[in-house]
Amino acid sequence: MKSAKSGIAFMILTILLFSIMNALAKSLTTYYPIIQIVWARYLSQTLFTTIIFLPNLSETIKTKRIKLHLFRSLLLFGATIFMFSGFKYLSLISTITIFQIGPLIVVIFSVVFLKEAVGYRRWLSVIIGFSGTLFILKPGTDLFILYGAFPMMAAICYAGYAVSTRRLGTEENPRTNFFYTSLVGTIISSLILIPFFEPMNFKDCVLFSVLGFFGGLGHFSFVIALRRSEASFLAPFTYFDLVFATILGIVFFSEYPDSYVILGALVIVSAGIYTWYRGQMKDLITRN
Repeated sequence: MKSAKSGIAFMILTILLFSIMNALAKSLTTYYPIIQIVWARYLSQTLFTTIIFLPNLSETIKTKRIKLHLFRSLLLFGATIFMFSGFKYLSLISTITIFQIGPLIVVIFSVVFLKEAVGYRRWLSVIIGFSGTLFILKPGTDLFILYGAFPMMAAICYAGYAVSTRRLGTEENPRTNFFYTSLVGTIISSLILIPFFEPMNFKDCVLFSVLGFFGGLGHFSFVIALRRSEASFLAPFTYFDLVFATILGIVFFSEYPDSYVILGALVIVSAGIYTWYRGQMKDLITRN
């Protein structure tokens, strides 16, 4: 029980750290190209993780699944750049709420790529969850046609990342998974950035460093949370992201969620929690 409580605490801390990182990223999209913000996020995180893992770096970089590491790292990079693009054009809470369809997409990908069995109740919850995004996107508007696609693509990329991570299983060191996603993101963003780079003043350099620091610390906290509790047990606590995004959006950007966003969030979260619940029941039946 004590271990479970500490796992929950670290999971909530993880969500808070990522929420702060997202708010910082949104504030920087006003002044810098999105790719430069993504680059700064990955570069500072890579430096942060390299320093932490330096005593065992030679062991950390060893892997027998380099192709899978590269693939999942590309997916996470895609999720990051689409997410930050959403921050530029949408409110913080709208972007985060649409992104919450990610766990529902994981169900679809698990069936297609991992051949997992899913009952009709969980399929129904997936359909209902997707319908929740329609309240936010308002089909037929420019928001739906253009900007709403960014967090949806981020959710799709992240779902692919989650499923490919599951494919790795437990045979790889979590530090290895962590290091490669950061390093690959840094390399790709550095190559893309060259024609778009904008000079930075000292104040913004500090903000860029803080961005990566919170990202790296968030991932580190996430690893600890998963060591204390099972991922399936912690899944519902990811919805704290909506709470933190709402607070940060109001405080720093004067963004108040409208009734459509609130209704969409309720539908998506309800569907996500039900999907989690059915998964828990299935695991319980399997174990017994």
